[in-house]
Amino acid sequence: MSNNYEDLFTKAKNKNKIRVLYKKTGKSPRVRIIPDVQILKRAIITRKLDIIPYQNVFLICNNQKYMQTSKINVVFDFFHISGDLLVVQIDREKREFENLSQEDIAWYTSDLMYRSFNEIIPKIKENKKQWKM
Repeated sequence: MSNNYEDLFTKAKNKNKIRVLYKKTGKSPRVRIIPDVQILKRAIITRKLDIIPYQNVFLICNNQKYMQTSKINVVFDFFHISGDLLVVQIDREKREFENLSQEDIAWYTSDLMYRSFNEIIPKIKENKKQWKM
């Protein structure tokens, strides 16, 4: 199984588009347009992806089985996510995917960069130097 979501962004005939944030492991988050929300729904089912609440939005990522074989992407307080991920907005009442707002895109891009595994390791090493006496 590939944990790369690039194929979700290919052209589709249906124009039911959705704007998401895509965070490839080791890279900065990027705004992406999924041209057909059905492609995303199908990928969640066929790839057995997890949908995890993340503040006011949701993360779509590999399930725990596939996380074991992927590189760490982002680190949270008590868990981490390995492999590529998507940040999506879901209307809980309608149970439908919605576009991320510009404010959400800016805030979550910054937050994911802060939580990025590539950013955390240099910070830990820097802090260790400060702790030495």
